[in-house]
Amino acid sequence: MATSLCSAVLLAALLQAPGGPPAAAGPPLPDSAAGSSLPALRARLARDSSDGGAWLLLGRLYLELADDAHGRPHRVLEDSVALRALLDTAEDALGRAGQLLAPAGSTPDGDSARVLRVGAWGARSRLAWEVRGINVGPQEWGPVPLDLKLPPVLEELGENLLRACPTWGVLLTANQADSYAAWYMRFARGLRPDLLIMPLAAWRSDSLLRARVAADLKLGHRLDADGLIAELVKRRPVCVSMAFDRPPESRQRISWAARPLVWVAGPHLKADRVPPRDFVFAALRLALDHRETWAPPALALYGRAARATPALCEAFATFRLSGEIPSCRR
Repeated sequence: MATSLCSAVLLAALLQAPGGPPAAAGPPLPDSAAGSSLPALRARLARDSSDGGAWLLLGRLYLELADDAHGRPHRVLEDSVALRALLDTAEDALGRAGQLLAPAGSTPDGDSARVLRVGAWGARSRLAWEVRGINVGPQEWGPVPLDLKLPPVLEELGENLLRACPTWGVLLTANQADSYAAWYMRFARGLRPDLLIMPLAAWRSDSLLRARVAADLKLGHRLDADGLIAELVKRRPVCVSMAFDRPPESRQRISWAARPLVWVAGPHLKADRVPPRDFVFAALRLALDHRETWAPPALALYGRAARATPALCEAFATFRLSGEIPSCRR
């Protein structure tokens, strides 16, 4: 991992050079990380630095490489500077892609570039938590750029998820849509600073992150991922996004209760209940009308939520969504 990250730092310097395309020559990334597509992307950008599609693919590759750095062997603490350089490069590439692919509005690829750019900033916060603890905020790993944006349908999804989770809860997310949406509204918009947002896949795969959270929350030692969730439920409310088909199973039985948009377990669950009719879905209606790229994952989550909490159908009807939600059709 150290070798690949150091190579990536050198390439990052080339890609971040102001005003021109990346150099055609330079140290290649390992085939295991980027495959044969990276040389082709570099060649495309050497010929045409205004190729937004190539910048989008390049940013995606660097995000994947940065994510791989959290796996085994886990050397993030040794290579944190190099990993930050990878994320800088990914953020720069995705920022350029967003500007080139949607300079005057919304396009599918432009929106995806903007969403993945949010993901790059989410990865920065993850790295900071691993190195310095979960109480480290944007003042240490930011500041979050003012031009960081999500499509309105994901902003709405993120706000709805944050509202659904009880005070001082931990929100476990499933995929890019709900993870980036919740992270963005928490850190870019400043909503619900009491919540800890954690992709479940990162919780299960990243032993360093899991150990840091366990230490900071005093959960105990030498517990596996599911055991730590069971221990966490004893201390704080745990919310699971309904982007999942079901809440995570554990050897220790956890009593999950359905609330609008999330399953919840833990203490203090009788408080902080938001009535189903108070959730807003206006941006989803517009996104479906315009066939936007990020509408389907939001709709899938809301459809699962309506099956678990039928009272949500009243709110969906307010925004003319009953026909889009099978369990709400009459």
